[in-house]
Amino acid sequence: MALAALLAPLSVLSNWASGQIQDTDRYLATVAPLANDPDIQEAVATRMEQIIFSYLDIEAALDEVVGALAAVDLPENAVATLDAMSGPLAASIQGFVRERIDVLVQSDAFEQAWVEANRTAHEELVGALTGKTDGAVDVDRGTVSVNIATLINAVKEQLVDAGLGIADRIPEVAATFTILESKDLANVQRLLGFLDDLSYWLPVIGLVLIGIAVAIARDRRRMVLVSGLAVAGSMLLLGATLNVIRPFYLDALPADSSAAAAGAVYDQIVSFIRLALRGVLVVALTVAIVAWFSATRGAGAAARGALVGGIGHLRRGTARTGLRTGRFGAALASYRGPITVAVVGLAAVGYLMQDHPTGGTALTFVLVTAAVLLVLAVLAAEPQPEEPVVPTPPA
Repeated sequence: MALAALLAPLSVLSNWASGQIQDTDRYLATVAPLANDPDIQEAVATRMEQIIFSYLDIEAALDEVVGALAAVDLPENAVATLDAMSGPLAASIQGFVRERIDVLVQSDAFEQAWVEANRTAHEELVGALTGKTDGAVDVDRGTVSVNIATLINAVKEQLVDAGLGIADRIPEVAATFTILESKDLANVQRLLGFLDDLSYWLPVIGLVLIGIAVAIARDRRRMVLVSGLAVAGSMLLLGATLNVIRPFYLDALPADSSAAAAGAVYDQIVSFIRLALRGVLVVALTVAIVAWFSATRGAGAAARGALVGGIGHLRRGTARTGLRTGRFGAALASYRGPITVAVVGLAAVGYLMQDHPTGGTALTFVLVTAAVLLVLAVLAAEPQPEEPVVPTPPA
C-alpha cells in the first residue's frame, strides 16, 4: 500500500511530463496566459530596454549634437544651455522609448508574438526537461529562452515612424528572454526522462498494487478506506512539495533575474500538475468516503442509516403526493445493485476518457453520479407487503 501511495504522485508527474510538456498545444496553453501577466510584461519590457539602449546611446548622440553646434561658433551661453539640457533631454527620450515598449508588451501583438516565440522554443523546453534532443538544441547551459527579436524590430519601426531617426542604428539582433533556468537541469532531465518512459505503466502498476492489497486484506472495506486516504495524502504531499520547491528555485536564480517573472513562470508551468493532483485527490477521497459509509458499525454505519432513512422519507413523501413509479420503481428496487454498478462504471469510464481531468472535473463527475444514484434510490419502489388471504365463509 505504501508503494502504491508513492506511485500516485509519480504517476501525476509522468502524465505531466509525457502528455503536457511534450504536447506543443498543451505547452502553449500553459504559457500563453503569461503574455498577460504584469510581471512577465515588466520583465520582457526591461529586457527589451536593455537591448535597445545597448545599441542606442542617447547621451553620446546628444553630445555629438552639442559638439557640432559648438563648432559653428555659437555664443558660449547657448552652448552651455544646450550642454545643460542634454541630460534632461536624454532622460525624456529614454522615457519615450520605454513608453513605446510598454505599449507594445501590453498589446495583442505581443500576445501573438509570445505564443509564436514559445512555439519555436518548445523543442528546446522538451530537450531541457527530458534530455532528448536531435543535437540542434543546446541544453547544457541550463536555460530555456524565447526569441524576442521580432519585438525589438517592432519597437524600432515605431520609434522611426515617430521621428526618432537615431533608432535606425539598432541592428538586427538575436534577442532572447529566459523563461526557465536551473543549474540542476541534469537532475531534472534524468528524473523526467525516467518518468516519461514509465508514463503509461505507473498508473496501471499503482492500481494493480491497490487491487492486490484489497484482495488479500482480512477487512477489504477498511483496506479500501486506507487506500483512498493514502493516495489522497500523497496528493497533498505532492502539492506541498511544489510549494516548498518554489522558493528554492527562485533563490537559485542569477541576481539579475526577475524573481516576480520567474515565479509567474514556475506557477504556470506546474499549474497542470496541481490540476491533475486535485483530480486524483477528489477521486481518492470519494473512494474513502464510500468505504467509510459502508461500515457495519460505528459512525459510518450511523451516517449510512441516516442517509437511508432520509431517502425512505423522500420516497414516502412522493408516494403521498400521488407520484408512484409502478413497475419502473419495482425494477429499480429489484436490480438496485447492478444499476448502481453500471452508473458508477459509466462515470468512471467517462472520467478516464478525459484528456486532462482536473479537480473540478472529478468533483463534477462525483456530484453528478451521487445525484443520479440518489434520484434512482428515491424512485425505487419499496416492496409492498403481501395482503393476507381471507378465507371465504361457507354459504
